[in-house]
Amino acid sequence: YLLGENMESGVRRLFLLDYGWLAGEMGWFIPNPSLYPEKDEAKVTEWVEIPVTGALIEHDDGIIVVDTGSHPEAEKVWPEALWNVFPMTKFTEENRIENQIKLAGYKPEDVTYVVFTHLHLDHAGQTEPLKDSATMIAHKKELMHALYMTWIGKPGAYFPGDIDALRGADWFTFETNEFELLPGVKLILVGGHTPGSILVSVTTKKGNNYILTGDFVHLQEELEVESKGWLLGDAEEYYTNIRKLKILARRSNTKIIIGHEPRLWEMFPKAPKYLD
Repeated sequence: YLLGENMESGVRRLFLLDYGWLAGEMGWFIPNPSLYPEKDEAKVTEWVEIPVTGALIEHDDGIIVVDTGSHPEAEKVWPEALWNVFPMTKFTEENRIENQIKLAGYKPEDVTYVVFTHLHLDHAGQTEPLKDSATMIAHKKELMHALYMTWIGKPGAYFPGDIDALRGADWFTFETNEFELLPGVKLILVGGHTPGSILVSVTTKKGNNYILTGDFVHLQEELEVESKGWLLGDAEEYYTNIRKLKILARRSNTKIIIGHEPRLWEMFPKAPKYLD
């Protein structure tokens, strides 16, 4: 799953991009029995703020952006019911994708590929500046599921405006369980959260491995309790692949990057700093 011994990575640097902060009830992410209501007894719900993030991979053969964050005008364009459940609590000019890419020393037109770990509203909302020059990449299951759920009027956490904005872009969807986009960059189907959720495994020239989890894992605590809240899609995929992820993480020089972990920016540097 990580780079083979006989292959040479082309990854020079990995930048983590800051797209702001989002809030949600903890039950979406991890079930907490202490918060479960009991008969005739109400419980106070617990909310958590989580970062909205992406990544820029600087490679010898191109620039890859992983996920594009939430729509800059989310409060205006998202359905009110969705905003009330997942409000963006911080989004400034700094969090716009073009300014995050600039921190890595690039412009939107420099981007070769946009990889979506999945197409939910906090991962596909700022693609507009990139869609005319970059190739869009997702697992075929993810694009088909997003379209299906949108067309039957049950979009859930897919924002139809994001999906429609990607119509006519230069798309590539892969159908296999793994796809090596470029030497050192591997896309791994795991599902669990959505049918086409993927991990992005990045191996740098220095031999360090980083696994971007997308929303397959939302919080660090998930790795310990192996349990996801209301955002669980397929339990069998989740339980199988979270253990696979843990096996991968045992390898030397390997770190898991959980993009929504509230302590993320204490654990890893954000652009313009980088990992290599």
